[in-house]
Formats: sequence, structure tokens, C-alpha cells
Amino acid sequence: MGKSIMRTLVWLLLLAFTFSAAISCADNKSDAAGSDTSTAPEVEKEYLDNLPADTNLDGRKIRLLSSDESSFKSVEEAIDVVDTAVYNRNLKIEERLNYTVEPVFDTGWGVVKDKLVKSVTANSDDFDLYAGYGYWSISLASDGHMRNLANMPNIDMSQPYWGKKFIDAMAYKNYIYWLTGDIVLNYTNGIYATFVNHDQWKDRFSEVDLYQLVLDGGWTLDKMAEYAAASYSDLNGNSKVDKDDFCGYVFTTEDDIDGMSIAAGVRFTEFDTEGVPFITITDKGLDTAVKFAEKLSALCWGPGSFCAPSDDCKTMFTMFGNLHAMFTVGRLAHGSTYLRDMKEDFAIIPAPKLDETQETYLTTLHDGTTIIGIPKTVNDDAAIAVCAVLEGLAAESYKSLTPVYLDVALKNKYTRDEKSAEMIDLIRKNIVSDFGFQYTATGFNNFFRSRTKTGVGVATHVAKSQKSWEKSLETILKSLEKNAG
Repeated sequence: MGKSIMRTLVWLLLLAFTFSAAISCADNKSDAAGSDTSTAPEVEKEYLDNLPADTNLDGRKIRLLSSDESSFKSVEEAIDVVDTAVYNRNLKIEERLNYTVEPVFDTGWGVVKDKLVKSVTANSDDFDLYAGYGYWSISLASDGHMRNLANMPNIDMSQPYWGKKFIDAMAYKNYIYWLTGDIVLNYTNGIYATFVNHDQWKDRFSEVDLYQLVLDGGWTLDKMAEYAAASYSDLNGNSKVDKDDFCGYVFTTEDDIDGMSIAAGVRFTEFDTEGVPFITITDKGLDTAVKFAEKLSALCWGPGSFCAPSDDCKTMFTMFGNLHAMFTVGRLAHGSTYLRDMKEDFAIIPAPKLDETQETYLTTLHDGTTIIGIPKTVNDDAAIAVCAVLEGLAAESYKSLTPVYLDVALKNKYTRDEKSAEMIDLIRKNIVSDFGFQYTATGFNNFFRSRTKTGVGVATHVAKSQKSWEKSLETILKSLEKNAG
């Protein structure tokens, strides 16, 4: 089968994953004369949301404060196809709902958060919508600067274009302050996955179907360590593992480790029946944490693995792209950034499970993923209008923006075989998080970065940290309770 035909087939698969066309046909019935009265298939909806068809915001200006230019900035004469897709999405929904956007962008670390705090504290009506870097922004809710979106009209969080599992992890009781999903690009490119040098895999392990191994539930930390060790080649002959060899696994002690912990089922906190989070890593979650640390250490410091410098994963992905590693785990964004010119095939599969008893593959989002909320200074009428805008943008993103990103941002690398779309689907449907991981003041989100060296002592470290964790969580919950509303 030619590449063009294969890519066409895979594109159709990808469309099927990204949005489902509602096509149904009534049961065939015949009247007394024998005529066929079956109904024709429904035409695909132009808009995937359920906003009223007559929604009209009468030219309202939506004042946006955001650190995420790539997801919201309209560039009319964009060269990049993803930028063009963002522009087309924005224009389509603006014309449909009759509004305009008045944006204020600042990509500096924490700058937009500080601007919002200043505005809300002064009770100024400066912004209608906030979309900021998650790590810096999450505390805006506990500090009382954001509206509760749980029962707002025009937002349907059960729809697939909203990251429901992730949104629930940031909630408190019946308060939802933050949204995310396909409306922002880093909901897709912020997920963690395993990158595999597929040509090298097929050369070394031709008897093993990589994708079938995943589908059979066998892609675990132990299995990854096994194949990493078997992949190593001392290319420069100096008898030590370094960046010039072909390494089995290359990693850093940065956020790739954070992503792997959630993928292995580690839970820092859980919710009680009233929706209040409590720490679980200190008791029933401890066994998983200990096992993860042990298996992670065995992988990271086992034969053929290499620890790259802490440089936002640049070195490890450069090594991978230059055929100096079989595996690495990172964000999809790293693939689009560092693997654009890679000639060889690479595969994208889930981050490894803890073991085969783990029911599903899991992934989480980088702590910089954009989270979206409405400032507390916004009145009810304006908030309802903003929710309509968000719903329209999110649904259209799911339909037209995410497919473009997946198709082109990775230079069609994953579309070279028909299983890759299935892998992306498998990863994206289980994007989860953890309240304690999200509310970074707890100190949970970087916990395992320093636990890779030996893999021992986790239980002791947890015991030593328990009181400080409990105090931090208590402070956050008191703030949320005080500022709820």
C-alpha cells in the first residue's frame, strides 16, 4: 500500500478518534403498500456544542488576560498551519456568537497571575476571562479570585472537548474554578507519553509487535527496563554509558518523572464522599509509591540508561532524535519541538504502567498546562456570555484544531502506520490528575524527582513529610472554604 493511501486511511482513523460524527438511521419500516419509510442519515452537526442556535452576544467585548498566545492569539496571515487553525476557529465562533476579543497577553512567569490579583483585589472590572499557566495560576482559586463555574449556563463539562477527569481533580466539594480541554493546545501537547525509535525497535525486536504489547496491557516499567537494557550499544567503545552511545532509555530528573508517577497510578490525594481531598500517599497509597520508586530507579539506573542534563528535556530529545536512545518519556510538545527533522520513524505509546495489574494506562498534563477561569469581579450576565464563548471555542477546537495539531505538529511521523492513531486515542482518553499534585503548594508534584537515584527510603521520606504535607493541604482547604462562592 502506498504512503499516500496509508496516510489517507490513518487520517480517517484520526478523525474518528477526534470527533464522532452523529450518523444514525432509523429502523427500516414498510407501510401497507410496501414503500420504504426509513429515515435518511443525519447530517453532521456544524457545531458540536449544544448552545442555543439563536445565541447572540450583541457585539460584546470579551477581555482576555492570558499567558497562552499559541491557543488564543489570532494571526490573520499566519504561516504555521496550527496558527491558521487557531485563527479560523476564533473567527468562526466570533462570527457565530457575535462578539470580539480584547486580549492582553504576557508570557512572563507568573505575570498574568499577578495582574489578575491586582485587578481583583482592587475590585476593578478589568478582565472577563483568564487563561494562565497552571502552576502559577491554581492558587487564584484558593485565594478567592475566581468564580465558581460548577452550575454555570452554557458550559457542559460532560462533553468530550472538556477534560472532565482533569477538571474534577482541581475541584473542591461542589466548586469548580478551573477548566481545560481541547480549547488549549497544551491539553494535547502537554500530555506525557513514551517515544520509541520504531525503526530501531523493529531491527532489534522484530519478533515483538510493540503496539500489540501495549494493547495487551504489557507495557510496564519492568518491561521497559528489560528492553532498555537489551537495546544498549557502546558506540564509542569507552566502556561507559554516555550520550554518544545508543542508550536504552534517556531521562532527566525533571517533569518527565512527574508524568511517570501519575502514569504508574501513584495517588497523592483522594476525595472523600463530600468532595474534600485528603492525603492518601501516607497510608493506602504508600505501597504504590514505594513500588513505583523501586521500579523507576531500576529503569533509570539500570544497564543502558542515561541521565541527561536538566535543560527542559532538550538533551534527551536531541539524543533520541539523533538515534542515541531507544526510549524516552516526555510531553508531545517535545516531539513537535525537537523531532521535526528526524528522518527515521518514531512511535508514540503510553507512559508505562506500574505493572500488569494496573487496569488502564494513565497520563497527566504538564503543570504548565493552561487552565481557564472567570475572575470573581465579573458579573452574572457577563459570566454567562463568557461561558458561551468558552463552550463554542472548546467544541470547535475538538472538531477542527486538535486534528490539525495531531496531523502536522509532529510532521506526520505517527501517521506512518495505522496503529499510531489508536495509541494517541488510548493516551488521551485517560488524562487524569490529582488535587495535591495540582495545588503545587502541597509540594507533591516534584516529589519523585529526587527519588530516582536509589529507589529506597520513600516510606521514610513520606513519614517525615507527612506533617508538613497535612499542614499545607489544611491551609489550602481553609482558604478554599473561606473564599468559596
